[in-house]
Amino acid sequence: GGGGGGGDPSDQEIRNKLIEREKARLAKDFGVADDIRAQLGQKGIRVDDNNRMWTSNDGRSGPRPSAYDEPDGGGGGGGGGGY
Repeated sequence: GGGGGGGDPSDQEIRNKLIEREKARLAKDFGVADDIRAQLGQKGIRVDDNNRMWTSNDGRSGPRPSAYDEPDGGGGGGGGGGY
């Protein structure tokens, strides 16, 4: 995916990335999972797998989603499909 502008990722973006990461972990695709974790780290997001939480440098935090959670898409439902 392309880079966005600067600024902090929204809670929704963080959640969606974490779902991607969990799916990669489930598939034993740990290289991908580590890459996603590193990308989040560069944006100031720390993932705490022990407590299943994430926290950001700006003080936000939230539960770490599972691989089975639906990404937040905003807008209507609609197509799945690959990349």
